[in-house]
Amino acid sequence: MATDTEGVRAAKVWLQNEGYTNVEQINHPVDLCANKGGRKFWIEVKYTETKEKSYFGAATTTEWECALKNPNTFFFLVVRKPGGVKENSLWGFELITPKEFIKYSTIPPFKIYFTLPLSRPRSPPNRRSAIQATKKNLRASIDFFKTLGV
Repeated sequence: MATDTEGVRAAKVWLQNEGYTNVEQINHPVDLCANKGGRKFWIEVKYTETKEKSYFGAATTTEWECALKNPNTFFFLVVRKPGGVKENSLWGFELITPKEFIKYSTIPPFKIYFTLPLSRPRSPPNRRSAIQATKKNLRASIDFFKTLGV
């Protein structure tokens, strides 16, 4: 599974070189927070190793909630290292405002995740922020998505 660890590490160094201070990895609601000009910034790192001309990824509702609450102090930071850290390629960094990022974002039909133990007896996993699927909330999700104009 891909990880953004190297991208977050590189982002911290780049932000410091760009004049941000107190760059801290917080992981929730976004990857990083930092200070600049007496203001606190929220920074969500989107790391890619793609060599393509476009980057397909995802942002969580938690990240977007933070972006919408902090439109003037929030950035999506696209960190690019074509081919990965072992490749002889240049790092690229671009801070993107929520106003710009939203233009390239879409909301697909909701996904319903599952964690199914492959042995018996089975017991449901512990939930942190996810909602347990039931017929009622599945129907509510489907009906709500339809109200968005799909």
